[in-house]
Amino acid sequence: NPDELIGYTDRDWVFGDEVEKLILQGKEVTKVIGDLDLGGTQITALPDNLTVQGALYLSGTKITSLPDNLKVSGNLYLGGTQITALPDNLKVGGNLSFYDTPITALPDNLKVGGNLYLDGTPITALPDNLTVHGTLDLSGTKITSLPDNLKVSGNLYLDDTPITALPDNLTVGTLGLKRTQITALPDNLTVHGTLNLNDTPITALPDNLTVQGDLYLSGTAITALPDNLTVHGALYLGGTQITALPDNLKVGGNLWINSTPNLDTN
Repeated sequence: NPDELIGYTDRDWVFGDEVEKLILQGKEVTKVIGDLDLGGTQITALPDNLTVQGALYLSGTKITSLPDNLKVSGNLYLGGTQITALPDNLKVGGNLSFYDTPITALPDNLKVGGNLYLDGTPITALPDNLTVHGTLDLSGTKITSLPDNLKVSGNLYLDDTPITALPDNLTVGTLGLKRTQITALPDNLTVHGTLNLNDTPITALPDNLTVQGDLYLSGTAITALPDNLTVHGALYLGGTQITALPDNLKVGGNLWINSTPNLDTN
């Protein structure tokens, strides 16, 4: 069965454009120079210890699991597969995409060199020591909490999730929390980009909060802003019940107070 990649090649590496032919010939491939595009093929399994020195495309294949010791230097595309879990020793240097997959769990200590896309998947929890060097997108999932030791170097999107709280010492770029169940933010939260809390039940912000980008509070239950709030971008307060602004508020961009009928603008 050529899908099982049995047999051996006459060298221990091949170029990406050669691989599909070798697979169809029943040859085993352990190292690929460049991208490996198997998207939409009939392949059902990959060999153990496979190294791809580029991107690996598996979208639309019948693969249900990944092999041990898989190393992908570039992006790994798994969209449209039936993969539900990953091997413990998977290494991905670029983006890892799970669009339209039934993924339910990730291994502990997973490190993703680029972005991790889990939006719209059935995943309900993240593993300990997850490190994402790019953006982590969890929008539309059933995630209710994040691990204390989560590390995200880029943006974190939790829009439309039932999450209610964030871990202490969280540092992210943009933080998307639209239409979540978030009720409070940790005192030591660091946001290097935009913070979007639109249409959440949050009632207060921590003192001394600094947001490097825009701050969206429209449609929230917030009635007052904290002392020493600093927003380097725009501040959106539309549709809130805020009645006054603190004397030490700092806003670097526009201040939007439309549809705030109780705000004293005198």
